[in-house]
Amino acid sequence: KALQLAQKRTPPPAGSDLRQKVMDLLRLESFRRRTEQPSERPSVPYRILPGRGNRDYPQRYAVTYAVETEPGIHAIVTLLRNESWQSRPPQGERRAILYIAHHSADAELREDPFLAELCRANPETPFYACDVRGIGESRPDTCQPDSFLHPYGSDYFYAIHSIMLDRPYLGQKTGDVLRVLDWLGEQGCRDVQLVGRGWGALPATFAALLSDRVSQVTLKNALTSFSAVATSETYAWPLSCLIPGVLEQFDLPDCYRELQAKKHLVLLEPWDENAEIVPSD
Repeated sequence: KALQLAQKRTPPPAGSDLRQKVMDLLRLESFRRRTEQPSERPSVPYRILPGRGNRDYPQRYAVTYAVETEPGIHAIVTLLRNESWQSRPPQGERRAILYIAHHSADAELREDPFLAELCRANPETPFYACDVRGIGESRPDTCQPDSFLHPYGSDYFYAIHSIMLDRPYLGQKTGDVLRVLDWLGEQGCRDVQLVGRGWGALPATFAALLSDRVSQVTLKNALTSFSAVATSETYAWPLSCLIPGVLEQFDLPDCYRELQAKKHLVLLEPWDENAEIVPSD
């Protein structure tokens, strides 16, 4: 069926047609309605969290924010700085880098040489790392302790309930990224390099398609295609990374072509359906 659907998607969607299909399948119009705020409040409320000392990050200092992406739900965003910083985000910085974590922004900032090099290459650019809902700081243990990566553990629990409620989990995570981008805009940022890794590359891809604030996209270990998952006997990507009915409308290569044409997309070490690096040509 996946092969038949690929033939029907000819020519592949692009431009506004592709963006609308992404909005519709991820149910982002309903997400947008849920996040509308009264005019007297900031459109994206946030809190400054207590400092946690030196975390062995690529830059010396860090401050963490809880950005409210919809009522009662927060994305956790960490700002790295080379000088001491303990208050609201820097105001008026027109450019920023926003990293969307794979499993944990905290662990990846401490352990991933890719992020250390990204910080070294852009020492004057504010660097933010984000855990969307269900990742890192908000990783749940709802079903049983340490069940996050089990086939029917906590991540699956939220993903399957999101489908039952017609709010795909990946759509909610994309909504988190879009709200964090809006929050950066309120601080004066107009030019964001959006970086995503692994599971985080998926909401980063869709947010980059939909946000005019994103000017450059770098994806490491991004899934090659949903078709690869559908046509393989085995796959390692969880339900939380899949979208019901997606192959009737588009596939990830359509999104990557759009981002390459308009937002200088760089794909690093893409992953196949089994989360293994695809050999380079």
